[in-house]
Amino acid sequence: MGGGAGEAIFYFGRDADFHTMTVTSFAQRVTSVQFDAVVAARSEELARGTNYESNTSMLSSQEAWSPTETLLSHYASVDVADAQVRELHVLVEDAHVAITTTAYDAAQLQDAEARLRDMLERVRRVGDPASAGRGLCLGAVVVDADSDYEELQLGFRAEGRAHSDVRFQISLDTFRPPDDEPTLIARGEANLAGLGVKPKTLKKGECQLAGMEGEQWLGRFEEEGRPQHGFYAETNVRSPSPRQPKLMVEMFTGGEDASGGPAASSLGDEEAIALWETIVASLRERPGA
Repeated sequence: MGGGAGEAIFYFGRDADFHTMTVTSFAQRVTSVQFDAVVAARSEELARGTNYESNTSMLSSQEAWSPTETLLSHYASVDVADAQVRELHVLVEDAHVAITTTAYDAAQLQDAEARLRDMLERVRRVGDPASAGRGLCLGAVVVDADSDYEELQLGFRAEGRAHSDVRFQISLDTFRPPDDEPTLIARGEANLAGLGVKPKTLKKGECQLAGMEGEQWLGRFEEEGRPQHGFYAETNVRSPSPRQPKLMVEMFTGGEDASGGPAASSLGDEEAIALWETIVASLRERPGA
């Protein structure tokens, strides 16, 4: 079973018809036995919870749409019984995907399930992302949601034990930022100053991200004398669109050790910068997306 890929939120409509759909790619190279086991564990996790308004289990129902499609229905929170989540787990060939949407009252339940069925038709397994065509790639699947806005987060972690502390996150969205929003460097340095954090700046300035103009800030932090890295890059797009979204890349080293204390980075400054520059230089627009 391969590692997880990430999560995308798709936004549709405005005002009264506004709703969101979340697509999560958990893993690929998943067998039907593994899929059933993960879904069963998720169902049991929900069943153990309690919705205090209804004084019943958080899991309200479970329904098999097919041998590779299972719908879990549960309350959206422990405190309120009106809002219910429809969480559809699907095995798309060998990729485990969940599609989720929320109905905020009983009158919306039928529409929520109809949205799930529609989105299910828009998710397909891909081999080569470069030839996947229209849509948003989420690991082993592509989602052609035709949404008004979208927001994506992809997480990666080094598998080798020697560098298991190295983590990447890639985020994109198509929301227009406020006209007076500062750029990455100005915003980040102001936030650090406000928190009283004084990292060592290793590098900052203009950069290219997937062919778009942007900024980057690379810094080393100290946690109880242990060095860690926080590297950030962001495009300067002021009017994002699916064709040219707002893109942010982050890399972290260090983190926490087994006891919950700070862990030192497995990479020195120059090693971390070299890895970062290799990753950033590899980003490019996917043909036909």
